[in-house]
Parts: sequence; C-alpha cells; structure tokens
Amino acid sequence: MSFGHEIYVSKASMGLSVKILTSIVFLLVAMLVLASIHFYFEDRFSSEVLAGILGIAVCIIVVPYMYAPKMYVLTHRGLVIRRILNDIFIPYSEMKNVDIISYEKQSTATDIKLWGSSGFYGFFGQFKMIKLGYVNLYLTDIKKCLLIEKVNGEKYIISPEKPDMFLRIIKGYMKLRGRERTMQTYEPAYSLIKLYMELG
Repeated sequence: MSFGHEIYVSKASMGLSVKILTSIVFLLVAMLVLASIHFYFEDRFSSEVLAGILGIAVCIIVVPYMYAPKMYVLTHRGLVIRRILNDIFIPYSEMKNVDIISYEKQSTATDIKLWGSSGFYGFFGQFKMIKLGYVNLYLTDIKKCLLIEKVNGEKYIISPEKPDMFLRIIKGYMKLRGRERTMQTYEPAYSLIKLYMELG
C-alpha cells in the first residue's frame, strides 16, 4: 500500500533506558537457553522440553521485534510508523493536535499496559495512562516524544530523532490539508512548495 511521497524520514533509535531493558531481556533469555541446554545434556530435560523452551525463547526475542517501530516517515499524505509487520498510517487530515511532550512527566507508576512492550525494543502497544488516558505508544526513546491526537480522540506517542523538525513539518501539512479540503485532487509537488514557503 502506498502512503504517499516521502518527505522526511527518521530512524526509531533506542534511547538509553530502552537499550538497558532490551539488553537485560536478552541476557535473561540467553541464561534460560544455556541452562536448558545444560540440563538436557545432564539428562534432566527431554528433547521435547528443550525444544519447547527454545521455541519460547525464539518467540520472546522475535515476536516483539516484528512489531516494534523501526522508522518514522512523513509523506505528503501523513505519518507512517514503519514496522516489519503492519505499518501504521495516520493522515494529516485526521490529526487534531501535535505537541512535543515529556514522557517522564506524563507517565506514572500506575499506568496500565493493555498489550505490547514496556521497554523491550521500545515502548509500543496500547496503554492506559493516568494523565493521558488511552494512548498508543510507538516510541524507542523516552527523551524525544511527540504526542499526536486525532480528531476521533485517539492518541499516539512517537519518538523521532528530531521531534522539533517533525512538529514543524506535520503542522505545516496540517495547515495545507485544511486549506485544500475543497480541492478535487491533491498535488504533492504543489503542496511541498507551499510547505517550504510556510516553514520559511
């Protein structure tokens, strides 16, 4: 599926806290695998048990990686959160508000993860946060957070490498989309020129 012409691309780089949490999980899984192999050679585990443990270990490592954000892409149509499985697309026309936020100030110890990851490869999935309500997290660095609120009330938090640049481009396109809603066709090149004029 085409999400439009790419305008700006940012990697979903891991921040320090995510790197630490991810390393800890890898270490624990490696210890589990090594211990299981050791017990197998001591005839304390059957081959079926070893295969089951190895299968679980692979799932723990691979499945979250497939759904973790890998890149954030701004096109002439909207924001694309790139993942190995199932990219997420948010059109500019559906965005109500965009702001840079402090994740540390918005998150609390009583926030609830409904599904997803709480630090392994990043923070992604759906969370119920005390201060923000239901939020879809797709971030890998808690120091660089951008909150996107849609017209329907849905909220997303991402972490591009340059949140300020993302904010300027998104707001510029939100203005353009608002002005061009009455147009029958949408001209990417025309809109890009208009955006550059808006951003100076």
